[in-house]
Amino acid sequence: MGSILEATALTKYFRDHWSWRRYCALDGVSLRIDEGEIFGLIGPNGAGKTTTFKLLVGLLRPSRGAISFRGRPLDTAARAAIGFLPEQPYFYDHLTVQEILDFYARLHGLATADRRRRVTEVIEQVQLGPKRHASLRTLSKGTLQRVGIAQAILNRPRLVILDEPMSGLDPAGRRHMRELLSSLRDAGTTVIFSSHILPDAEALCTRVGILAQGQLREVVELPDTLHAQAYAMVVSGLEATAVAALEKLAGKPSSVNGGSCSFHLIGQAAVRDALDIVRQANGDVHSLAPVHPSLEERFLAHTGHAAHLD
Repeated sequence: MGSILEATALTKYFRDHWSWRRYCALDGVSLRIDEGEIFGLIGPNGAGKTTTFKLLVGLLRPSRGAISFRGRPLDTAARAAIGFLPEQPYFYDHLTVQEILDFYARLHGLATADRRRRVTEVIEQVQLGPKRHASLRTLSKGTLQRVGIAQAILNRPRLVILDEPMSGLDPAGRRHMRELLSSLRDAGTTVIFSSHILPDAEALCTRVGILAQGQLREVVELPDTLHAQAYAMVVSGLEATAVAALEKLAGKPSSVNGGSCSFHLIGQAAVRDALDIVRQANGDVHSLAPVHPSLEERFLAHTGHAAHLD
């Protein structure tokens, strides 16, 4: 499956409002989004996530770099195939759910019959039926986020970009949002979203990009988390000489429980050597499993333990 969006060496400079000095908010970010995936973007405050999204939808122009959508420049026609939900959307809260969606459908230029049909479809898709005639000022944060998703997909976009769609939601609201994002993917829509809740990114995403200080530090494949090179092996029934040989290969056992020992091995060559030692000593291997660093560990490796997510 090919890419739907590609960013090459995106760089964005801004001017400080007080000193008028130029500073770099985004520095040479290159990114490829595959058709049909859910891609997560995580990073601490000021990392450049919102700037990246505004560049990808054309609300900002890059100082350097290029963006292509399905192999074409990011022109007006390409932007018409992208839906966007900003982190803090503003709605006319005196309108009802149906009225606000009808308003956005008019902005998309939908004809009357298609507009009514599409608004009804989207209301059902995001499970807003019971709130169809409720004014926005009466809705909870989670329900308003659903309204935001609804407006982002009104034009049947091939790609939808969501800036912190789970911000401020309670656990039930987060679960509903995860279900909604999964349903968008299942319907053929490519999804990019940012989140400060790492378990949500791990549960939903095909890949996650780690952004720090305006640079894309790593793109982590999920759920594989890039092929692990570390392994945990639990063995038993070994004489002291065999244990000593394993210690020389892997270091002291990470844990000892009764007659079994757990060793941390780095690389497949070490695994083969350790298995040979156990086999020659007539020992038993109880388990051998790859050890994947968690997304949190990957994040902290790039941002430091003092970093705070948005």
